[in-house]
Amino acid sequence: MNFKHLRTFVEVAHCKSFSNAATRLHTVQSAISRHITALERDIHVTLFERNTRMVELTPAGERFLQHADAILKHCRLAKEDAQLVQRGEKGLLRIGYLSSACVHFLPHLLRNFSTLNSGVTVKLDEMTVSQQLQAFTESAIDIGFSRPIEKTHEGLLKEKHLFDDPIVAVVASDHPLATKTVLSLANIAKHPLILFARAHAPSLFDNLMTAFHYQQLKPNVVSEPKSMQALLTEIASSQCVALVPACIQNLHTKGCTFVPLQAPMHAELKMLWQAKPNATTLTWLNWYDAYGQDIIDHYSR
Repeated sequence: MNFKHLRTFVEVAHCKSFSNAATRLHTVQSAISRHITALERDIHVTLFERNTRMVELTPAGERFLQHADAILKHCRLAKEDAQLVQRGEKGLLRIGYLSSACVHFLPHLLRNFSTLNSGVTVKLDEMTVSQQLQAFTESAIDIGFSRPIEKTHEGLLKEKHLFDDPIVAVVASDHPLATKTVLSLANIAKHPLILFARAHAPSLFDNLMTAFHYQQLKPNVVSEPKSMQALLTEIASSQCVALVPACIQNLHTKGCTFVPLQAPMHAELKMLWQAKPNATTLTWLNWYDAYGQDIIDHYSR
């Protein structure tokens, strides 16, 4: 069945005139007649009763018109839908994020984005830095909220600095250091140290260890939990010390006390995306340039 013939049939059926249909379709009446004849021959059905005064649909033509209208509408919607996807105005946006670093701003960020981009469905996955890198390698996520990545991945991903999170010490509320207003690395190095697992956040772990070594201190790392909540649980139940980004205070921290460092240190949070982003990612990036950083700055104060 020829799509052009189908469109011609619908136009004639609604106009009840070959000449008017020709005008609307910007063609000649003889072409309209050929299309209708070819369609009737193709489906083996007489669609119109013709006379010198008017054109009327046959009962079979009436039924066929219902299907033809639906087909043309579906084709129009399919075209519009495909165009929306190509422009990134419709589709799926997959985001990997560090829950502890993003919990204070991500809901507000996504709510604003979805309000302005209702055709885009957002899928969230809580992931460590290493899990995000693996997901990017497998094209399983489009956007990542992460700590800095290893330089070996820089050519594959693009990044944007979001904010610097102060590093703080965390101890049990009954720990001897809990009463201090500030702590030095020398104070901390005297106690068993807990750090978030290097396998899941190598840049954070390495930067903290480098800071100790720069001061010729040898920290005693006794545990590397794989989640920040597990780290807090270990701290609350022990006499260890941990060094963590200050955003961890947004998690369940009962039994823990956070103490600033004497010499400030920071953990950077970045937004990552594929070097060759898809259309939906571009929609996110364009929206972020207009609104995103202001939202993050507001909720990260």
